[in-house]
Amino acid sequence: MSLQIDSIDPARGTQGDEVTLTGTLLRAQALRWGDQEWDETFWEGGASSGNGATEIFFQVPPGEGTVQIMAVNGDDRSNVVEFTYV
Repeated sequence: MSLQIDSIDPARGTQGDEVTLTGTLLRAQALRWGDQEWDETFWEGGASSGNGATEIFFQVPPGEGTVQIMAVNGDDRSNVVEFTYV
């Protein structure tokens, strides 16, 4: 099963806000946040819904503009969603 991000909530915010990614993310070992890669210690945990969907919760790191977010597991990469700093 490939990695897939179905939604990001919220898609806009500021440093320290909590963001939730939802999708097929059970195998995610890292998140790419712009040009940074964060391992599993970056997020607070996941909650499986039993059908392969997972929520990953994390706090927005420092930054500005719009960044692309992608889940990663080795060579397996999810689609990209965007987060905009306001």
